[in-house]
Amino acid sequence: MSESTPELVIVGVDNAAFAPLLEILEERGSVSAERLQLLEVQDSDVEQQVFAKRNIPVQSLEKFTFTAEQVVVLLKAGEAAQAALDTAEKAGAWVLDTAGNTRGDDSVTLVHPLINSDAIATAERRVLTLPVAGAAMVAEALFPLRDQLRRVEIQLNQPVSALGKSAVDAMAGQTARMFSGQDVDIDPAIGQRLAFNQLSSSEALLASGHNISELALIHDLRRLLGDTVAVDACINTASVFHGQLANLSVALSEDIDLEKVRALLKNGARLQMAERPSAEDAVGGETTLIGRLRQSLLSHRQVNFCAVSDNLRKDLAMNCVQIVHLLLKNY
Repeated sequence: MSESTPELVIVGVDNAAFAPLLEILEERGSVSAERLQLLEVQDSDVEQQVFAKRNIPVQSLEKFTFTAEQVVVLLKAGEAAQAALDTAEKAGAWVLDTAGNTRGDDSVTLVHPLINSDAIATAERRVLTLPVAGAAMVAEALFPLRDQLRRVEIQLNQPVSALGKSAVDAMAGQTARMFSGQDVDIDPAIGQRLAFNQLSSSEALLASGHNISELALIHDLRRLLGDTVAVDACINTASVFHGQLANLSVALSEDIDLEKVRALLKNGARLQMAERPSAEDAVGGETTLIGRLRQSLLSHRQVNFCAVSDNLRKDLAMNCVQIVHLLLKNY
């Protein structure tokens, strides 16, 4: 690649999504090793990473100099990441937030590569954000029905990796101790055991009974699908490492022909029909599996089906790479 090609800067090497992101970047040749910078907070003990058969050092986030010739991907949340976002934006870099640092800020453009990538050209700021993984998957699953879509209720079973790398490590440790007949330490941030369990909510509840992640999913979906679509959601956490499954109850504007709905879903971008999809089926893949399509017994205008995908590889890493590719090539 030419030296005039912008650098790609990834903030948050110690993140559950980092490995699949680096893997896809290398598979697709999106950036050369010479134009890749890896950052982590100063006190993190992270070793150098291998990319395209080269060792890439992990630099201190606090000491790094951002420039206008960079595309910055934030995999990390928190004060250090927020400070990096502000500094990078002031320097003129493009910033892609994947970790919710800009949640609630409508001046930041929400971009899904298959639904509204053209929004980059008219972005108010050089700061973009990805939808949360659950919203990214559900938006893809619903997009073929968008012309008739009126209401959707979502029951999302998220994996432990949706809670971050520390939760994955915690569940792995709990599983090993349980198999050894040892007592299990409970993560105080979650307050419940992750291994061999299913949580009605992994977060504190708000006055409405929802949690923050549910409201984030609803907010992102409405920004992608439009304010005319009524959305409600419940997120459970299942005791699996990777792969998310959503049961969707969808109300349409008129009585439906189930075979027509099946044909629309079958032709949707990155959608693949399956009779009984499971999270295991989706892990490692780059499509959303759609199955158990049926007409509701409650209404002739309502259909029910499930959607399954790899929450890290497909709905975060792959979407991120596609947006990064557009920024590096066109902006």
